[in-house]
Amino acid sequence: MKVAKFKIGVLALAVFSLGMMSCKDAKKESAKEEVSGVSQEISTGQDSNGVEIIIDNYMELKDALVGDNQELAAKAGDKLASTLSNFDIKTLEVSNDSEVKSILAAAKESADQIGKSKITQQREHFEGLSDNLVSLVAITGAPMPLYQQFCPMYKDDKGGMWVSTVKAVKNPYFGSQMLNCGFVQKELN
Repeated sequence: MKVAKFKIGVLALAVFSLGMMSCKDAKKESAKEEVSGVSQEISTGQDSNGVEIIIDNYMELKDALVGDNQELAAKAGDKLASTLSNFDIKTLEVSNDSEVKSILAAAKESADQIGKSKITQQREHFEGLSDNLVSLVAITGAPMPLYQQFCPMYKDDKGGMWVSTVKAVKNPYFGSQMLNCGFVQKELN
């Protein structure tokens, strides 16, 4: 039994070390890359419950952070805050309205702060916003495939999560410094 636990521990340490090394290698490579041409991951359609509009606004914000663009991130944060303020919860077919209202209020607060902050603080508020989006999608579902992605290097190696509409990793927490650092944790929906 002790041998099995030891082997599992060694395996977990090896996987973590490989992840850390790949992020450090990505940091070196991505420092040489330009962020211009960051793909737009925004869908233009609207679904009947409005969650798609929230997701689209979130993706605009994520892409601005990936591109290290504080001004665009602030505008995208303001746009998302407005969308969240005007969101009609009655369009959702959920049994726990109070939980959804709480998630939307917390997401709006994060989006408001992003609209007022410098890029370092924008990224900190984006982390909470990402948690709220995952919680919202868990309740309402999403009209498109979404991927929960994770960077183990963010916040002194504690890591940070975000959501994307594509599997390719474009890191909003480090932008051009570590553009491809991270991995897909799971598919949401």
